This record gives sequence, C-alpha cells and structure tokens, in this order.
Amino acid sequence: MRLKAIGDKILCINGDFGDLKTDAGLIIKSTIGTSEGITPRWFQVFEVGPEVDWLKSGQWVYVAYGRWTEAIVLEDERFDTEDNRTKVWSVEPDGCLAVSDEKPEEVLNFNTETVHAQKKVY
Repeated sequence: MRLKAIGDKILCINGDFGDLKTDAGLIIKSTIGTSEGITPRWFQVFEVGPEVDWLKSGQWVYVAYGRWTEAIVLEDERFDTEDNRTKVWSVEPDGCLAVSDEKPEEVLNFNTETVHAQKKVY
C-alpha cells in the first residue's frame, strides 16, 4: 500500500525533535518533555493533498507547537532510508508559520513564554 495525502492534509517527515549539532560542533540537547520544548518545530514536507497549493514535497515547514499529530512509523519505498521506514506526522495547514525550500541551518527553537525561577533561602 502507498501513503497518500488527501484533501488539505500535509504529511511530513524529518521533524526536528532530536539533539542539534551546530556547524561549530556544539551539541544542543533536545528539549522534548520540558517546558522549553513547547515551541514550533521544522518538518520536511513528504506529500500534500490536492487542496494544498502553496506547499510542495521536499520543502521545509515551520509548524506552531501542537499543530501536528503524534508520529507513526510507516514503510514506503519512497522513503530514503535503509529499510524504507520512517516517522510520519500529519501537520495542520493553519499551523504552518513559514516555508523554506532548503533545510534551515542551525535554527534554534526558543520558547519566550517560559519563565525560570529558583527558590533561594537566606
């Protein structure tokens, strides 16, 4: 069976949920599962439904936090992996904030709503 987007659906791969290594060699640990992880994420577009005319396969899309589904692992001969398997997310069209033809370089996700506090005893 072949994966196919229908209607206004956007199917994405390569979500940026892991650690990030900058060109300078710094490793920035993933913030998934922490309050700092509540931030938009970049995804690579795998396929779009026929009602989506502003986005195409191969582009990268910046998606508002929580506007994607949980990932599912699928097998498809079009995935460029050793076993033709990869994680796939469905992304809401209204949650797309930006589009890029190239993979964004060293884009750091920051949540400006997060407040850090520390109790000090004197």
